[in-house]
Amino acid sequence: MKVSRRWASWLLVGSLGVLVLHGLAGCGKKEEVDPYLYASLNAVMKGAVKDTVSRNFTFEIDAPQFDYVRGQVGLVRDGNQLHFLVARDLENLYPRLAGTLLGVKQTFTPQPTHLVLERIKRGGVIEADSMAAPEPYVLPRLLRGGAIDITEPGKNLTEATWNRRETLTTLFPENPGDPLLRFQTGIDKLVWVPKHDLAPEVRDNPSAKDMAFYAVLPEGSFQLVNLAPGADYILHLLIARDLPLVGSVSPVSWVEDFQLRRQEHDVIGHVIGELRINWFKYANTFVQGYREAL
Repeated sequence: MKVSRRWASWLLVGSLGVLVLHGLAGCGKKEEVDPYLYASLNAVMKGAVKDTVSRNFTFEIDAPQFDYVRGQVGLVRDGNQLHFLVARDLENLYPRLAGTLLGVKQTFTPQPTHLVLERIKRGGVIEADSMAAPEPYVLPRLLRGGAIDITEPGKNLTEATWNRRETLTTLFPENPGDPLLRFQTGIDKLVWVPKHDLAPEVRDNPSAKDMAFYAVLPEGSFQLVNLAPGADYILHLLIARDLPLVGSVSPVSWVEDFQLRRQEHDVIGHVIGELRINWFKYANTFVQGYREAL
């Protein structure tokens, strides 16, 4: 079949037009941009890198080495800096994160500023994306050094004993209604156990609200009360690491009834009173210890 030169010319023009249109259509497609900007954890938390990609404070970091993980909250220690990363069921997830890249969102509430896990990438392949948000959570309140009175006097709390009344009364103000005494001290042993005054049937099957922290001393123990939101996280860390609590405390009350003081309980011994933690330290970072009145 012969094709005239005119038809051949029109076929060539038509083919070129298809190619041009196809090229224009290709140019109209936007190249996908990864919303997570790669940076180091330290640079992200110091604000040294700006999210110029998504502008949603989303970054990709190397999976860090966690200092401590409990529940949904993981603590990363960088020298004396404490950083928090939060994810649903992180306590069971974090052992599998080694060697991965984490897509995280820098989040400013609740304080302190922290990271929420959204994506996991391993060897360039995305393993998990758009991860479920964590359940509501509370983080420890970290204090600036200027908010701490490091000139508070020191006192050896271990001198308090269950069978000597005078060792207890000296821990309290002379006049009723005066501010509680504040002093710096160290507590070598903390425990998290069922409250000492529970009914036996509750003690055998306690819920979370039936548990309490106790400062265990050689001759008595204080129940820790009025804890600040999130302070329990660092207290659990100290217990897990068998570390002492070092900070400022205020005795709140003491057990005046001698017969109650002489009762000896498993693990905690003789309960002699209640104790408020004003602040305490971990890695030279100050942590708010008690819940302030609104």
